[in-house]
Amino acid sequence: MTVTAPPTAGTIAGTPQGICTGGTTTYTISGNSASGTWGTQNAAVATVVGGVVTGVGAGTTNITYTVTGTGGCANATATRSVTVTAPPTAGTIAGTPQGICIGGTTTYTISGNSASGTWGTQNAAVATVVGGVVTGVGAGTTNITYTVTGTGGCANATATRSVTVTAPPTAGTIAGVPQGICIGGTTTYTISGNSATGTWGTQNAAVATVVGGVVTGVGAGTTNITYTVTGTGGCANATATRSVTVTAPPTAGTIAGTPQGICVGGTTTYTISGNSATGTWGTQDASGLPRWWAAL
Repeated sequence: MTVTAPPTAGTIAGTPQGICTGGTTTYTISGNSASGTWGTQNAAVATVVGGVVTGVGAGTTNITYTVTGTGGCANATATRSVTVTAPPTAGTIAGTPQGICIGGTTTYTISGNSASGTWGTQNAAVATVVGGVVTGVGAGTTNITYTVTGTGGCANATATRSVTVTAPPTAGTIAGVPQGICIGGTTTYTISGNSATGTWGTQNAAVATVVGGVVTGVGAGTTNITYTVTGTGGCANATATRSVTVTAPPTAGTIAGTPQGICVGGTTTYTISGNSATGTWGTQDASGLPRWWAAL
């Protein structure tokens, strides 16, 4: 009679025991009495070839190593579990506008993520983000991120959406004198310190108009002359102002009075009417002599 010793499958070792779908880990066998065969109890979760375990689908299964029994002995099998985890999904970031001004905000939202994640920015000198609210810090473009942490050997998943931050425009300073002109008169205003070319304007064209900085009085009153630089990338326009006062010309009115001929030493009384304000009486020849006589 021949008596055969039962086989020894040995011990399976290997880490990690947790892998991501599509990831691998290597298991080894030691202490086995003979060469055996690698196997899996659930090929929908993990497969194994030569000790290299590959994740197929989320779940836990056993990897086996079987040494075949001979002489009536049963097979011997060693097992080691492996857990396969599905990779995280970061989802998709949405939100408009994607262009904001320094100091301005826009709200981004996340959808389709497999778990709660963390908002972040790739350049905090350009933009920051808290709870999806993006704030412009400095001019430039950066990516806003949403990261879902991977577990069980899976890498993190990150979604991105760009944001462009623009510096606000500077209108500069308007200068020019006089600031008081007559109806029909002009004065020239100039602009300095502006960040870009802008447009001249007036807040009341019935008082004054402006073309290329040349201000023309139209009607009595005070208004502001403006210089506006258009904002871009979500920034508001910037406007500089300088006032101008337009005055109506005076009216002297009409002098009346008779007789218009008087003797030396005599008098006559002249009166004024229709004048716009009180004025001053005067004469063009205080000698009272005829012009031909005064010339002698």
